[in-house]
Amino acid sequence: MGVQIPSDADGFKQMLEAVSTPAELRELLHADGVDDKVVAEFVRAAGVDDVLDRIFGLMGGRFVPEKAGDGAGSVQWNVKTPDGPRTYHLDIAGGRATGGRGAPAKPTVTLGVSLISLLRLCTGELNGVTGVMTGKIKISGDLMFGAKMQGWFDYS
Repeated sequence: MGVQIPSDADGFKQMLEAVSTPAELRELLHADGVDDKVVAEFVRAAGVDDVLDRIFGLMGGRFVPEKAGDGAGSVQWNVKTPDGPRTYHLDIAGGRATGGRGAPAKPTVTLGVSLISLLRLCTGELNGVTGVMTGKIKISGDLMFGAKMQGWFDYS
C-alpha cells in the first residue's frame, strides 16, 4: 500500500504531526517518489522550525535510560536547513532526555549535520560513527559521549 505523499504543505505538516516513531519517519522518507530534494521542499513549505521542533520533541520519548546507565550530558546540534542554520539541544540527565531550540549552556558534544542526515540519524538509517567517518556529521567535544549516545535510543 505505502504512504500517500500530500500535495501541499498543510498535508505534509499533518503527516509529520502523525509521526511518533522512527519506523513511521522511515516509512515517510521511503515513500514512492520521495528523495532528499522532495523532503527538503516539503520541510521548507511546512516550516523548518516546526519540523525541527517536532523531531527534537520526540527524541526524549525514544530515550532508553537503561541503555545510558550513568551517561549524562548536553548535545548541541547545529543543523543545516534549507532556510539556513538552526541550533538545538538535547539534554540527557536523571534518566531523561529533553530537546529543544537553542544551544545548551555547556555542551558535552557538538554535532553539525544537515537536516536530511539528521532525519536519517533519527530513523536509525545513518549510524553516528559512519556519519562522522563519511563527513555527514561533524563532531567536536567529548567524542566518546557522542559515539555512545546513539545506542541510548529506540529506533523501532
